[in-house]
Amino acid sequence: MIRQPDDRAVQLFIKRSMIVRIASLSPKGNADVIPLWFLADRGRIYMATRSENPVARDIMTNPAAVLLFHGERGPRKDRVLRIRGSAAWRTDPALLRRIQIRAAARYYLTPGGMWDTIKNIRKLPVWNRYHQERGGGGLIEVTPETAEFLRAP
Repeated sequence: MIRQPDDRAVQLFIKRSMIVRIASLSPKGNADVIPLWFLADRGRIYMATRSENPVARDIMTNPAAVLLFHGERGPRKDRVLRIRGSAAWRTDPALLRRIQIRAAARYYLTPGGMWDTIKNIRKLPVWNRYHQERGGGGLIEVTPETAEFLRAP
């Protein structure tokens, strides 16, 4: 059954998900699917990545995107949520800053996130160097159009 993206059950499932898989089509018609951390904000879904990411390149020419949420922190493991929407590449510094701050709160400033950071503290210089070398960062912004719960594989 197709639902509206603002449906309460849809929003709760998104809130209980930690990773989203985003799918796009390349200019040649090949599918690209990648998992990313995400943040839901003001009716849109944001994923930080670099401009060289295949999905980021794809949406610059074809904005159609599909998101797949698994609800990892929810009680139901028998279903996934598929959202179809229109994607855009965003590099606005104010938007990037707002999303990065909220993402830090969601992924790092939780008990599990802080514990993971402490366990991997020795890897932080490598992590920082990795991200500095990549450059070209921005956000994939998806405006959801439809949502549908599907049976999990």
